[in-house]
Amino acid sequence: MADDLQMNLMRRFCVGDLIRRTARRWPKKEAFVYSYKGKVTHRLTYEEFNRLVNRFANAMLEMGVKKGDVVGIISHNSVQMGVYLYGIAKIGAWICPLNFALRGKEITELINHAKPKVLFVEDELVEHVKELAKEMPSVKIYSMINLKNEVKLPKGWIDFDELMSDKYPDTEPEVIVNADDVLTLMYTSGTEAMPKGVLNTHGNWYSTFMSAPIDLHMGKEDTVIDSIPLYHVAGQYLFFATLAAGARIVMHHEPSPIEIISLIQNEKVTSIVYPPTVFTNLLSLNIPNLAEFLGKAFGSVKKAIIFGSPIAEASLSKLMELLPHVYFMNYYGQSESTPLGTTIQHPDFIRKLREANEKYGGAEPIGQPHHTVEMKVFDENDNEVPPGTIGELVMRSPSVMLGYYKEPKKTAEVFRNGWLHTGDLGIMDEEGYFYFVDRKKDIVKTGAENVSTVEVEGVIFRHPKVAEATVVGLPHAKWVEAVTAFVVPKPNQTLTEEEIIQYCKENLAGYKVPKKVIILDTLPKNPSGKILKKVLRKQYQTTYEGEKA
Repeated sequence: MADDLQMNLMRRFCVGDLIRRTARRWPKKEAFVYSYKGKVTHRLTYEEFNRLVNRFANAMLEMGVKKGDVVGIISHNSVQMGVYLYGIAKIGAWICPLNFALRGKEITELINHAKPKVLFVEDELVEHVKELAKEMPSVKIYSMINLKNEVKLPKGWIDFDELMSDKYPDTEPEVIVNADDVLTLMYTSGTEAMPKGVLNTHGNWYSTFMSAPIDLHMGKEDTVIDSIPLYHVAGQYLFFATLAAGARIVMHHEPSPIEIISLIQNEKVTSIVYPPTVFTNLLSLNIPNLAEFLGKAFGSVKKAIIFGSPIAEASLSKLMELLPHVYFMNYYGQSESTPLGTTIQHPDFIRKLREANEKYGGAEPIGQPHHTVEMKVFDENDNEVPPGTIGELVMRSPSVMLGYYKEPKKTAEVFRNGWLHTGDLGIMDEEGYFYFVDRKKDIVKTGAENVSTVEVEGVIFRHPKVAEATVVGLPHAKWVEAVTAFVVPKPNQTLTEEEIIQYCKENLAGYKVPKKVIILDTLPKNPSGKILKKVLRKQYQTTYEGEKA
């Protein structure tokens, strides 16, 4: 063995090593449970899972995939995708997952930017990707993830399961991997024409995993359900960190509420992570004895993490009342910080929600920085502002990304003056707790005033008939942008535009009151549950056409 490889193996940061170490500590412990369309199809111990990972990694090496090569995947959550994540990590190649909801040009633009050598595709998406193959010249190897056992393997494609078979050795691959080597290339879901490719390194991810046991209270006794798609940084965080900690991961193909509740009960899940709409929808269930139902359904759950958007104080109070054994947290992070940021812990959650409403216009309390994160609030000249003042949230951390792929100017802009500029507006209070005000790009500029959509949403959420709500600014001849609300009523409730506008007039300054309220059956969301404001802006951009200046 070469000296440089010996030194690297002895003291390196390589995410792929984590699963080997866990498998050596608890080889016979169940690591991975997978459910496909309501049926548990796989149960793997750490020893079994690591063996599949090694076979896959060695298959990739034999097929000519080298350190630094990009390896793409388009799939719902699956055992194969889990094997792919840890296997690619072991050989120093780049993980590049794409949103399975993308179609046509959305796929080819990203593929031709990332230029993967290999592309893995779930069986139900194969026909669509086949049509695009001629437009993606970088891809030399196509492989199908066969979940249904109904789709015929296309000519020239490889069955993923073959790459995990005993055709390939299950010995540990030995490739030099360093802390600053890229592990993941993930594309943001922003409003720009071309999403940015975020480069997260092995060192970034190690820093993030250090946070999990401290800030999320994750331990080897936990059973974590990962409903977040693995193309999303949060889904990968849960998956990597859970198995690195020696805990058990429960995963499923699609986020079916019935299946999720069944898995939580049957697998004795202890930790859940969902956007607030999932939790508030539980409160809207038309069940005679809701407390008894929730107590039974979530009897094993000890920790619940909320992420993605604010939750109303009344909703959180009710959840805490119905699930007194659950420790609730609110999480803030982004892909650029792999995805660290802040968490507000259970004892402070209600208290800070009240302070947010009393002092900070209903901003979302997001807590204190994670263990490996330093955070401040800067003004437009990158000067730190006093507590209680709105500014841009900035971060320093070993989890801060390497940069944006092929975007040196954009990287330099967000890294200016030695801080990651998040693009989010926030406040820090006298105790060092942070509050999320809004995305800078989501602030509504109406007349001479700036309106936080988070504040308006927080008021609307308090209306007893509202299940979901979001607020955007739409073009207006007089106001430049008009505050516009989109609202989904609770089941069996009738809600009018006039009711919401009147409610807002009673609780908000006049310039913050929505000019229009549009009642919808559902709000557009991505697969991780985040509301897609950009879809609403595009769909309703002509709402105020014809109104005079």
